[in-house]
Amino acid sequence: MKDFQPFFDAVLGLKTVDRAGWAAKAGVKNPESVADHTYSMCAIGMALSDIMGLDTGKVLRMIILHDLAESVVGDYMPGEITARKKVEQEKKAMKKILSCIPAKARKIHEKAWLEYLQNKTEEARFVHRIDKLEMALQADRYRKERRAKNSLDQFFASAHRGVATDSDLLTEILKSLMPAKSRGK
Repeated sequence: MKDFQPFFDAVLGLKTVDRAGWAAKAGVKNPESVADHTYSMCAIGMALSDIMGLDTGKVLRMIILHDLAESVVGDYMPGEITARKKVEQEKKAMKKILSCIPAKARKIHEKAWLEYLQNKTEEARFVHRIDKLEMALQADRYRKERRAKNSLDQFFASAHRGVATDSDLLTEILKSLMPAKSRGK
């Protein structure tokens, strides 16, 4: 029997990794964890991928794996390190995390994670958009709860750049959240 502990440690470790941008850029005390973010993405992705006719199982696998390496490398904010260095570190971390999984399953997980990174399939693009949509939903929640000391406009703007690539359900949801100032009104 294989020792799954490295995988379990990574999964549970996401509960203690705070989403860095909320504290550093918005001044949110006790921000959501990466695990919180991943769970929200799973629920949102599941519901919306079903509605949009995508492969929901594939979408959920990508979502669950998309930030798993952050349990080892941490949650970097954009620009904190180069994209190349981030991917390098995450690939090394994912290799270690998945090393304890039996080969057949490991190949399935590695393939899904690499598909997400390459962002070329419809499901991968959808997961990237859900990542940004969830961020906007969280920003909206922090705004309503008045938990942010600083402006959340940069989070809404980033979500708009990442989600509003197609005129579809995700874009409509995003538009309903964005403050008038961020919509260009």
